Amino acid sequence: MPIDRIYPVSKMRFNRRFLLWSGLGATIAGVFGREQLKQNALKAEQAKLQQLYDPTQLVQTAFQSDVTSIKDLVAVQQSAKLQLPTIPYNREWSKLLIVGSKLSTQQYLKGQYQPDYDGSISALPLYTKGFTAFQQITSFKAAERVEESIPFEVPLAELTSTPDNLNELGDRVNHTKDAIRNQVKEVVKQQISVYYGFLLTGPAFNLLLFRGTQRQLEWLENLLAIQDNYVNPINGTVMGKVHSGIYNFYSKKLAQSVREAVKALNSPKPLVISGHSLGAALATFAAIDLALVLPEFQPRLQVYTYAGPRLGNKAFVEAHSQLIPNHYRIANLADMIPMLPLSKLLTDDFVHVGEPWSFLSQQGDIMPNHLVETYRQAIEQGAETRSDKGFNNVRLRLS
Repeated sequence: MPIDRIYPVSKMRFNRRFLLWSGLGATIAGVFGREQLKQNALKAEQAKLQQLYDPTQLVQTAFQSDVTSIKDLVAVQQSAKLQLPTIPYNREWSKLLIVGSKLSTQQYLKGQYQPDYDGSISALPLYTKGFTAFQQITSFKAAERVEESIPFEVPLAELTSTPDNLNELGDRVNHTKDAIRNQVKEVVKQQISVYYGFLLTGPAFNLLLFRGTQRQLEWLENLLAIQDNYVNPINGTVMGKVHSGIYNFYSKKLAQSVREAVKALNSPKPLVISGHSLGAALATFAAIDLALVLPEFQPRLQVYTYAGPRLGNKAFVEAHSQLIPNHYRIANLADMIPMLPLSKLLTDDFVHVGEPWSFLSQQGDIMPNHLVETYRQAIEQGAETRSDKGFNNVRLRLS
């Protein structure tokens, strides 16, 4: 029987179309199904990422990190266990000592501008402001690096032959100058001695006083916050870590002359060690050095420091405090120098030593807030107060 009788042509065509569209529909459905699965998987992944990186949570985490950092910085300073002074802070002595810081600056400046100056404080304007009763034992000098330009002329020997034209003359002059620069350099580093302070003996106490920062290089030493081991000069043991720049300067340039001068003192009176800014740092190192090297002086050492930077880690300041408990640290709360170096630098901690006394004098700029005259006026008015807890006009909640 003919096949078209069994399966009519129209029916066969319908079946072929049906199969064709069915296959196409299945293909399209499969494609859309896979895309839908991909979209669902992507949404699920995005949901997971949102849970991990929720913007609100990130903001909260960032703020909590700031709070944690503040807690850590506060904890660094508060972690040191300092000995309480056995003698009360003496404001009358402090008034005299801060004037002495200005006196030491005058000594330095006079030495800079008068080559034959012998360091005598009686020749200084502030000598009559409380120091006439003191006898000067000695002054301390140390090398100070100075950079100076070298003036030079073109040597005539280089121009003995007559040039053909002005351009050739100019070329030869420039060539000669370049040769001189390469051989001699434009800048030479010289070592000159300058005054860093003095030792006095007086009716009530002896006074070892160091001057403050005067030159740019000294500022760089103040800010160079690299730590070295503080080594006991007697037995070589390590007593913590300290500010490398200032410690190395004191130990190499001043320590020996200070020891010899103090050792010659034949007096049972207190030895007060003091200074402003860089002088505060030098006074701190001088005090612990003398306490270790000349233990007979240790019980009568007192230290008054003004506007001093942080100098060492917890181990150092605790050792310092054990040896010299009568250390009073006076700071203007608007002065940034006592805030340096930062409490936490990489793996190094910096902590203040001494019983804190402070006042607030905001003059609107870094230098006026730091100047010794600002400190002198505040202390003259009795503005400094005991400040173990710092200054909190608004109580900071560390939670």
